[in-house]
Amino acid sequence: MSPDGEQVGRKGLTRCASVWACPVCETVIRGQRATDADTAITEHVRNGGMVLFVTFTVRHWSNHDLEDLIRVQVREVWKGLLQGRKWARSNAGNLRNRLGVVGTIRVLEVTVGQINGWHPHLHVAVFLGGRQDPKPKRGSGEKWDPTVRSYFRPTDADLDLFEAEWKAAWIDGVTAANPDFRPSARDGVDFKRVYTVKDAAAIGKYISKVQGTDVTTDWSAGAELAMSHVKQARGGNMKAMDILFRLAALRGGQVADELPGWGSIEQLAALWAEYELTTKGGQNMAWSEGLKRAYGIGTDENQDAADRQAVDAEDASEADATRIHMSARTQLEVGRKRIVVDVDEAASDAVRRNEDPVIAVRALLALVGIDSMGVWAITADEDEAKWKASAENAVGASGETDDARAKRKEREANDLRRARADRRQHVWKQASASTQE
Repeated sequence: MSPDGEQVGRKGLTRCASVWACPVCETVIRGQRATDADTAITEHVRNGGMVLFVTFTVRHWSNHDLEDLIRVQVREVWKGLLQGRKWARSNAGNLRNRLGVVGTIRVLEVTVGQINGWHPHLHVAVFLGGRQDPKPKRGSGEKWDPTVRSYFRPTDADLDLFEAEWKAAWIDGVTAANPDFRPSARDGVDFKRVYTVKDAAAIGKYISKVQGTDVTTDWSAGAELAMSHVKQARGGNMKAMDILFRLAALRGGQVADELPGWGSIEQLAALWAEYELTTKGGQNMAWSEGLKRAYGIGTDENQDAADRQAVDAEDASEADATRIHMSARTQLEVGRKRIVVDVDEAASDAVRRNEDPVIAVRALLALVGIDSMGVWAITADEDEAKWKASAENAVGASGETDDARAKRKEREANDLRRARADRRQHVWKQASASTQE
């Protein structure tokens, strides 16, 4: 805690750095991602380039598995779209060069509807109107400098041609991968052309009204890409955290009709299990090679490493701050009983009154039935020593044998099969019966 008791932070917690399944880490990660994306988009547009903001969707029904929908869109069609002929050239010549393609940022968003099921879809920002040095030949040993040397505005004719080719390629690719997912010609692909910083700031209107945000002033292209978790989904659809928060509220005894979203405890648990198991290890956001370096944001390192850095940065603390150490068991009980804020307030109030915050926290814990001896004061030097030892232990224990990895993969595959079966039984069967009534 800061010397005045106004600022409270935590250090030394084990953090999962999951942008998919953790409401704590997700907020930190998406905030940093939105800042990075906004920096690149704004600088590119301000310098004279343009951004094409594209949303790709597929047809989906309640009997479709989330894993199949994601695999077709991300690993098959999107990957093929970047590597295929339509992207590299057209019958009219090298369209990619005429457009001045600098790179792309791709984000996968997942929602779920009560009637039509899982709805994963892609948001893509395509940076156009930039001239860069050509990439050196493979094996040459030369390092490519992705700096954009000059900017220009692509012609409307080339943009029209590009949009038509990408739309056709997306529909044909999805249909070839799985005819059940064939997108509609009208809604399968949507394009927004961004020419000015003001245009970029207005992109948040594109999908839906943002919960608690003035879209016209506060929402940006970067936020549209990275902060989709705070937007309200259309047509009664729920985002992942909507599932989790409603599930937690119902398990906590709140009335279903008074909560946003839909679904019983059994339905929500089945949805969450399938979602978490399917997305684990997947890539939520991807920058094309060199794009981060072109705008001084970072390197082409794996996004997971950048996410880990973002959440670890939350562990910074002031040298002269008051420190209270909580045992792992005590911290767990504080979380289970949802009194994290109460603990913070008790400690801060004590610091402001020049009283011992440890005594104040212990008194609070005793009132709610938590062992108060799991809390004690700690010096800055002791804190640093514990933090260093914890980091060293984590590194030493991080190895996983091939046998253990194989068993874990098998266990997760079995869990996913059960989750899908539960979802079909508890969610769509009940939803179908409700619709017929």
